[in-house]
Amino acid sequence: MNRHIRVEVLGPLRLRGPDGSALVLKGAKNQALLAMLALSPEMSRPRRWLEDKLWSTFGPEQASANLRQALSKLRAALGEASAVLEADRTDVWLDPARVRVDLHEEVVPDDDRIELLQGIDVRDPEFEDWLRLERAELQSRIARTAPTDGRGILINCRVETDGPARDRMMGEVLANQIGENIAEQVRAWRQAESDDLPAPEAQVSDIVVNAQLLQNGNEHAVFIKAIHQPSARILYSKLQHMPNLSDILTGELEISRTVFEAADQIIGKLPHVLDKDRPETRSTALSRLGLYRMFSFEQDALREAYGLMDQAFKRDENGVYLAWASMIRLTQMIEMPESDQAALMEEAVDLHYRAMELAPDNVLVHAIISKVRGTALGDSAGVLDLAQSAVERNPANAFAWKSLSEGLMLSGDLNGAFEASRRGQLLARTSPFRHYWDTGHCIIAIGCNRPQEAIAAGEAAARSAPLSRPAHRHLLALYALEGQLDKAQAVAQKLAKIEPGFTIDRILNDDSYPVRTLRSKGLLDPIRALL
Repeated sequence: MNRHIRVEVLGPLRLRGPDGSALVLKGAKNQALLAMLALSPEMSRPRRWLEDKLWSTFGPEQASANLRQALSKLRAALGEASAVLEADRTDVWLDPARVRVDLHEEVVPDDDRIELLQGIDVRDPEFEDWLRLERAELQSRIARTAPTDGRGILINCRVETDGPARDRMMGEVLANQIGENIAEQVRAWRQAESDDLPAPEAQVSDIVVNAQLLQNGNEHAVFIKAIHQPSARILYSKLQHMPNLSDILTGELEISRTVFEAADQIIGKLPHVLDKDRPETRSTALSRLGLYRMFSFEQDALREAYGLMDQAFKRDENGVYLAWASMIRLTQMIEMPESDQAALMEEAVDLHYRAMELAPDNVLVHAIISKVRGTALGDSAGVLDLAQSAVERNPANAFAWKSLSEGLMLSGDLNGAFEASRRGQLLARTSPFRHYWDTGHCIIAIGCNRPQEAIAAGEAAARSAPLSRPAHRHLLALYALEGQLDKAQAVAQKLAKIEPGFTIDRILNDDSYPVRTLRSKGLLDPIRALL
């Protein structure tokens, strides 16, 4: 079971359990103890340091007893996740691998009026001094991340080979495909190598993507390496054997998977290597975190995801952030956490138009908004047109293949939809969001009357995202369909824990419940065996 907890220190202190639910921690000094540990280096402090900050006017024995009592109350508030808090005779610490803190996740508020640990009232002079310093550091961070004019990320795409000109061209195509995939997701420019430009006129690249080709008998070995030029840090590297170099031009699966994987991993590391005061750095960090929140499909996480994409756009007006925001609003509408469905629909449509205006040539934007066109506008022809265009222009984009599968399904091409979905799933195999494609393939397989493939995809999604509601909803019906009632019952119990308000009666009888494909295929009825 996932034992991660989340500590929110921006604004009032909030503590959330592994399932995202709020945990109640009463007492200002108990809250202060948690906050100080969460904001400390390595999330650890000596017992005596904590006692001095919270009970500076008490004697050593009384302060020590007070700390023990506070630790006991903190463990009780953490409940099943209490193992994240540890202590010995000298130190107290939180497990950094199992605790998330909003301020540590690159989330710096736009509004410099926001207060760290708002409203906390400990009434100890030592704690007040500590809090004053922490608040001053937050204001400094906000100032450092204020928007500035951004030039975009510069990507130099290179090739090294002793082979003929044809080999060099293939290497250039491969390196540029990786650069192109990066540029679809963040503001970036691919930079050409040229001996004609005087050095002062050519800016130093941020990222160098290098493809080294070596002929090895009848095939080639390709070594791909991406580095952050100023620091020489390696962001991605992979050695791949290619029976035929022309596979690069034809978008062969293994090559496309490598391109998608390389771009995805490089983007994930950009916020850690680029200068923090660059708007593209902050926007990349904010949007990346927004994707993690969005693909959880949880109510509070979806709201946070929208806010993160909004912040990303304010710092760097890239249409891709509007496209993601549009998809988030659509997801909120589908998942039904918000009461005003019409407002969500209207905003999703408006955002998707604005995204197209700002980024009319962006393949990823086309892939994202095609879903909005299909669900919000009922434009099945538009979905297919956008998705086909995206795949043709970039066959290494897993989002494009997922959109194409949905477009083909709407047009009635079941076999085409299944194959497109399967390809997207394979391309995204190494993505941290792979459960998004696994869940999508599960639903497509259901629509194509392939229950076994649907179960395999649903189980893959549940493995990589144990709290994913969509995957479990569909597995519930699939297990019941196959007569595996013990598994179906276990999934129903899991859903009752991770989805507030879930009941078997609701999935069976609430027509607005988000299992449209199961309902249209008549696959909900077997669930009645669990009643």
